[in-house]
Amino acid sequence: MHARSFLSFLFLVGSLAGAARAIAAEDTSPPSATSDTVNVVRQVAKALTAGSDAIQDLRGPPIEHSNLDRLKLPTPGMDCGIARSLLYVACHSTSFNKNEAEAMFARIMDDVQTALPSDSWRAVEATPQVDSIRIRSYYHLKSGAQIDIDLVAGPGVDAQPLYWVRVHGWKRY
Repeated sequence: MHARSFLSFLFLVGSLAGAARAIAAEDTSPPSATSDTVNVVRQVAKALTAGSDAIQDLRGPPIEHSNLDRLKLPTPGMDCGIARSLLYVACHSTSFNKNEAEAMFARIMDDVQTALPSDSWRAVEATPQVDSIRIRSYYHLKSGAQIDIDLVAGPGVDAQPLYWVRVHGWKRY
């Protein structure tokens, strides 16, 4: 079961890497608003715990040159897609400097407290990723769905790293 989850995660990372340019080129969203971020986390959490029909209701148009479809929710400051073959949702913010990325991560962490009811979602120890600075994971007690939120650093131009926030949600198989 852990191997399948790990393979799903690797598939997700590969899909995001391939789709990142296409998503960024098409995104015309305004800067992030906290209430929209809460709404996205809440809606994705509800869909992941309700099943594949609920996830299908979140599906928007396909992302060119990717195995992802856009998320049909407004996601200001974030690019989001739903995998066509597996049941997962992936979002990533635009690139920021370190302080902006840390502030966005902190806002999302604050918002998660209201978006994910504590009677059904639990914080769990997250598996550290190579490029993650901070990561938080939440597990749904009944469905087994999981949502990971992490602050990421990657190579940028002129030896200055880029920072962004990722949100991954998937159902357990």
